Amino acid sequence: MPRVSITVPGNNSQAYRFQLDRTEVTIGRSADNDITIDCPSVSSKHCTMERVEGGYILRDRNSTNGITLDEESMAIIDLRNSSDVRVGDVKFDYHLSDEELDDLDEEEFLPHAKKAGEIHEEPETKKKQRKKKKRKSNVVTTPARPAQLGQPVLASAEGVGFFYTLCLLVCGVGALCAGLNNSYANKQKIAGREGEISLFKDIKDGRPPLPKEKEEE
Repeated sequence: MPRVSITVPGNNSQAYRFQLDRTEVTIGRSADNDITIDCPSVSSKHCTMERVEGGYILRDRNSTNGITLDEESMAIIDLRNSSDVRVGDVKFDYHLSDEELDDLDEEEFLPHAKKAGEIHEEPETKKKQRKKKKRKSNVVTTPARPAQLGQPVLASAEGVGFFYTLCLLVCGVGALCAGLNNSYANKQKIAGREGEISLFKDIKDGRPPLPKEKEEE
């Protein structure tokens, strides 16, 4: 099994062992890591030891004090037996047995090592701009409707108003005509006229009203 020894300054070394097929081991000060290191120089999520083809690598996770190989700051370290590796100020010893090394020799190992300066984190402003752009690209925009599409509603309202005014006008004219007809018919009856009396029929037929003298009788 791969063996890792953690040596915090002023404390005794602590050993950890893992199965060779373990794909990832988290390391940091937080208690939810696989390897918890109680040291102020270690970040809560400091780094991960990852199984790759042919061996293991140590990857920094944007920690404050980083990881080093032979006192050089690294972003990714290819782990080898007896390498001088540190996590923050903590000594990190990695060791594989001869049998494990023989097993790994059957796999092709490609170097992953990168110095800290070779991996540039995206600036915060660019991250925000990229996220904002992504959010905008997910928004489905509807083409603006032409202004005239709103006009039928106004036209409909105007039509109702005109119809209402027209009805009032017709009703008013009808009431006026009815009043005039009733007044004319009453006068004709008083004057002695009998039968159906209609002002409009008399106007249409050209029938004049009774003489004034007849009305007085």
